[in-house]
Amino acid sequence: MKKIFTLILVIMTFALHAIAQGSNEDTSSKGIVLEYSQYTETSGRHRAPMRMDNIEAWYNAESNSINILYDGDATGEVFLYLNNNIIEYDSEINTSFQISIPGLYKIEIIGETWIAQGYIQL
Repeated sequence: MKKIFTLILVIMTFALHAIAQGSNEDTSSKGIVLEYSQYTETSGRHRAPMRMDNIEAWYNAESNSINILYDGDATGEVFLYLNNNIIEYDSEINTSFQISIPGLYKIEIIGETWIAQGYIQL
């Protein structure tokens, strides 16, 4: 009975080890969740959240950069904040910012009729 129990423990150990290795695909990149809101000049900000699948933001640990990739036709600008202070700006949505100081970073992307915001603690 002890041999069977030991065999089960050994099999479970190998299985858990294999699962843990499979989940460590790319630890050099960390996605940044963006929250969207839509607004118009006459009515102000809408309360219902908006969904846009064509913008991605992530932190790349190997290059110490925050990257934003947009696949669309809209124009916009991007602001990068560190602890609520603007430290970087780009007039294009597709951009990359170099990071050198740890802290709470906020990404704000302002389009013609929408705003996207995301946070990452580094």
